[in-house]
Amino acid sequence: MRILITGGGTGGHTSPASAVIEELRRRDPQLLLQWAGKRGAIEERVAKSLGVPFRAVPSAGWPRKRGPRQAWVALKMAVGTLVALRSIRSFQPQIVFGVGGYVSLPAMLAAQELGVPVMLHEQNKRLGKANGLMAPKAARVFLSFPDSIGSYPAERAMVVGNPVRAAFLTPPSPAEARKRFELAEGVPVVLVVGGSQGAKSINQAVAEVVQGFGERDAQFIWMTGRGNVEAAYAAASKSQATVRVYEFIDDMAVAASAADVILSRAGASSTAEIAALGKPSVLVPFPFATDDHQTRNAEAFVEAGAAVLLPDAECTGARLAEELRGLLRDPERRARMGDAARTLSYPNAAEAIVEAMLSHVFEGGR
Repeated sequence: MRILITGGGTGGHTSPASAVIEELRRRDPQLLLQWAGKRGAIEERVAKSLGVPFRAVPSAGWPRKRGPRQAWVALKMAVGTLVALRSIRSFQPQIVFGVGGYVSLPAMLAAQELGVPVMLHEQNKRLGKANGLMAPKAARVFLSFPDSIGSYPAERAMVVGNPVRAAFLTPPSPAEARKRFELAEGVPVVLVVGGSQGAKSINQAVAEVVQGFGERDAQFIWMTGRGNVEAAYAAASKSQATVRVYEFIDDMAVAASAADVILSRAGASSTAEIAALGKPSVLVPFPFATDDHQTRNAEAFVEAGAAVLLPDAECTGARLAEELRGLLRDPERRARMGDAARTLSYPNAAEAIVEAMLSHVFEGGR
C-alpha cells in the first residue's frame, strides 16, 4: 500500500499521524510512505525520526485581516498545490491522509484534483479550517468526538477518537516510571507539561507553586519547553520538594505514567494521551488557539468529571497551588477522575483508521 501523510505545524497534528504510521507498518510490511509538509517545521523532524521520506510543500497560514498578505498566501498555496501535484503524480499514493493544519491543504487539494481518495482526521472537538474545507469531498472523515462541531458528510464520518502511540497504551507501571525519574515512593507526583514550546503562564505559576511545597507534599516532573529551563532551575533550587526539570522529555509516556496529576495545555494529543493513561488532570487551555478549540477539548473532560479547567488568565501561583493541593490530598477524587478520563479514551483509534484505509484500497471502499 502507498500512503501519503500530510499535515503538521504542531505536535497535536503530528502525534496522531505517528500513531497511524505505527499501525500501518504493523499491518502492512510492504507499506510505502511519504509525508508532505512545510520545510523546517515539526512535521519534517517527526517524519525523519520515523524514517519516512519527506516532501517539502510551500504553504502559509491564512491571515485573519484583509490585506496584501492574503494575496501572497493565496499565491504560495497555489505554488504549493502545483508542487504537491508533481509529488503525487510521481509517488502515486492510493490514499492521501490529512491530519490537519494549513500545511495539509496543498496536498489534499492536489489529491482531489487528481482523483486520489482523501481521508482526514480531526483531533479537536471543532473541525479545523483546513479539514473543514476538505471534508465535503473526503472519502472518510475520522472524528475524535461524537459531537464534533462543524460541517461534514455524516455518511462518511467515523468517530474513532484520537490515535495515540503504542507507548501510551502499554506504559510501565507508575512504580517503574518513578524509578526512572529517581522519585520517591509514597509522595504524589505532578507532571507539568505545556507542549514543546512551553507555556509562559503555566511555567510562571509553577515557579511559584514549587517553592511552597514541602518534601512530603509533592514531587514534580517539569517540562519547561524551549527557553524556559534556566528560570525553572532557579525556582526548583528554592523548593523543599523534589523537582526534576527538563527542557524536553523524549519519553512522555513514562513521565505521564509516573504522575498522580498532570498539569497541561488542552491540545488534542495531550488530552488523548491523558485519557489513554487514565490520569486526572488540571487543564489550562491555550487562549489563542484557533477557534478556541483547546477550551472545547478541556470542557469535554470537565463534563466527564475527568479534569479541572483552569483558564489561562486565572493560572496564578496561588490558584494553581490551591487546585493541586485539593487533588493531591484526595486520592479518592483522583481515582474517580482517572476512571472518567478512561471513558474518553479510544485505544483502538489507530487500528480503526488503518482498517478503513485497508478496506478502501483492497475492498473497493467498503
